[in-house]
Amino acid sequence: MKHGKLMAAALALATLLGAPSLAADNIEIKMQFASPDGTPWNDMDRRFAAQIEEITGDRATVQFFPPNSVTPFKDWLQATGAGVLDLGFVWHPALQGKFLPMELFSLPGLSANQTIASVVYWRLREEYPQMGELFTEQDNVVELATFVAMGSHLHSPEAIRSLADLKGKVFGAQDSAGVKVLEQLGASASVMVGSDAYLALQRGAIDGVLAAWGWVNNFKLNEVTTYHTLLNLNPGTYSSVMNKDTFNKLTPDEQKYLADIVPMYFLYNTTNSAAAASASSPAENILTLSAADQAELAGKMRPQWDEWVAKADAQGLPGQEILDEAVRLMKLYNQN
Repeated sequence: MKHGKLMAAALALATLLGAPSLAADNIEIKMQFASPDGTPWNDMDRRFAAQIEEITGDRATVQFFPPNSVTPFKDWLQATGAGVLDLGFVWHPALQGKFLPMELFSLPGLSANQTIASVVYWRLREEYPQMGELFTEQDNVVELATFVAMGSHLHSPEAIRSLADLKGKVFGAQDSAGVKVLEQLGASASVMVGSDAYLALQRGAIDGVLAAWGWVNNFKLNEVTTYHTLLNLNPGTYSSVMNKDTFNKLTPDEQKYLADIVPMYFLYNTTNSAAAASASSPAENILTLSAADQAELAGKMRPQWDEWVAKADAQGLPGQEILDEAVRLMKLYNQN
């Protein structure tokens, strides 16, 4: 039923756009912005669109829509599969339970570096092919790239200098793993996407948000927060996908070129965006926990590792073996 509604929305959108009669070899690619104009993600999307148009000799035209105007953030995957959009951004934590392999990289304390964690994931896909089985035939999308995001930190209007400061407060978090940690520390928390976190902070409904630095820029959280407490917890993960029917309209050379440019393109730009966010914050507003608080936090994180192993085993994955290999590779790459 929901898939049918999305197909109807696609027809309505085509009508709204005037349903231009294009030549058979012309392609219109619909894409919704994830963040407002003037943000790094928005700029990145425009540059990416220009590259797509260039590699197709301008027979492909990218049509942009404002954030949340066509579909809510959490429904982006379904909208892309249904053809309401042609290019989609899938934030895995918004679809809890669907992307178990990626939940590994949201474990608190496992990933210290976005680039290394992404490389470890790609290595694990080679060793354990099931780690790359993220999308089903019913999703009707082609995976262009999948990455681990930066670790999450607490961004708040008021300074949070210790774990004791968390007790009794209410937070948003970019994923369910972050919610668990915050609740173990005496706070209340719920999963929120960036745009919702901005509004909740603006209205005073939450005391802060546990999210990657990239959110500070891309969802303008710097307008509603002042302090940033470094925790490096629960990195989120995401994929860039294309509607399968649209992808099949590209020539084999165009498909190959797209597959080649997407990984480094998105990895470079998302990392650069996060660095820009932290660089714009005064040093005195970037806070760290004491050694004692860091040790307490580490102790509270480990049970989530065991939970992931149990869930992986239940789905036929060698959970402990994959986790051990991830830890080994993280250490190996961090040494170089």
